[in-house]
Amino acid sequence: MSTLRLPFFIALIICTSSLPAVDDVPDNPLFARINERTIYYDEFMDIFRSAVRYKYYHGEVPRHELAIFQRRVGKEIVEQELIYQQALKLNIKPDTRNILKSIAAYEQKQLANKSWQAKKAKNMPLLLARLERQNVIEKIQSRIRDIEKPELGEVKLFYTGHPEKFVVPERLWLSLILLPVAPASPQEKWIDADRLSRGLVERINRGEKFAEVARKYSSDPSAESGGDLGYIHQGMLERVIWKALVKLNVTEISEPLRLLEGVAIFRLNGVKPEQIGSFAQVKERAARLLYREMQDDAWQSYLSKSIQMAHIVVNEKVYASTDE
Repeated sequence: MSTLRLPFFIALIICTSSLPAVDDVPDNPLFARINERTIYYDEFMDIFRSAVRYKYYHGEVPRHELAIFQRRVGKEIVEQELIYQQALKLNIKPDTRNILKSIAAYEQKQLANKSWQAKKAKNMPLLLARLERQNVIEKIQSRIRDIEKPELGEVKLFYTGHPEKFVVPERLWLSLILLPVAPASPQEKWIDADRLSRGLVERINRGEKFAEVARKYSSDPSAESGGDLGYIHQGMLERVIWKALVKLNVTEISEPLRLLEGVAIFRLNGVKPEQIGSFAQVKERAARLLYREMQDDAWQSYLSKSIQMAHIVVNEKVYASTDE
């Protein structure tokens, strides 16, 4: 929906009935008023605490992030309430059939949850309301983001204007010999595999062909092609392994390296340095990126106009009070 993207059971405000005026609840100050909808401090805090539990593993916001996170939650609450109001004005209806399927699936998962079963009668209407609310919000967003896709010329301009988005990272052309060792094997197995691998390195360095040794000894599927893995980029191998391989010269054989699957010997066959992909190579990706940016722009424009036309008041003091 916006940058926070909290799950529906945390971010949504479902209490849509009329509430007493803020003057009638002195111990529960105003958090925000969005047109006719009033949200109070307690409601904000319930959502904020749930957001904290969802985002932060230990259930506590780091001090240096607290102020920013408070406002992100507050912004999300206001935007979702405003969008929901817009959906009601447009008479957008929820997909009841799909929502009921979701509820049935959720109920199935909670069959053994005694706490849920005990509160089911009370919680089910709330769950249904939240799902319906989320559904209509998603519908209005989908409607606004349903725009025409960019022309080829626009995609080309986007490509030339954002070369940093289309960098192809450095790639290594590698061959592999893998001597298998199960992770739970005793240390002796690893020592034996290491000893054998060092012997194989010596044989290759004396003139035996890497591909022939790979076909005979390697357990990797690449053995059929002489151990040829093709070009590999960083991220496809463990960082420690990658650091060792980038230090090799072309045609050089690595020292035996331990992987999860066993002991490995690599041969560096070639290097393709980091470069910007040609338009032909990245055309489809460029089109997807541009279209996503266009959709985001359309949504943000709609949201900004909606905010400008709405009557929104936010009590900034509420944010400070959560820092106590």
